[in-house]
Amino acid sequence: MKVGDLVRWYSVHNDLDKKPANEVGIILEFSKTGFDTLSALILFEDNTTDWISTRSLEVVNEQR
Repeated sequence: MKVGDLVRWYSVHNDLDKKPANEVGIILEFSKTGFDTLSALILFEDNTTDWISTRSLEVVNEQR
């Protein structure tokens, strides 16, 4: 995973959701959040950004 990669993030809004929401975005930067954890700043399709744990991201298309 690196800056510029297109990633998919699955999220559940509440316990009643039958299937997770699927959001796609581009990695802008990384931040170390703990001893062995990393978060990525993601620019989503709706032009919002958010810090997401890299453990919950799936690479869709790698930047070369």
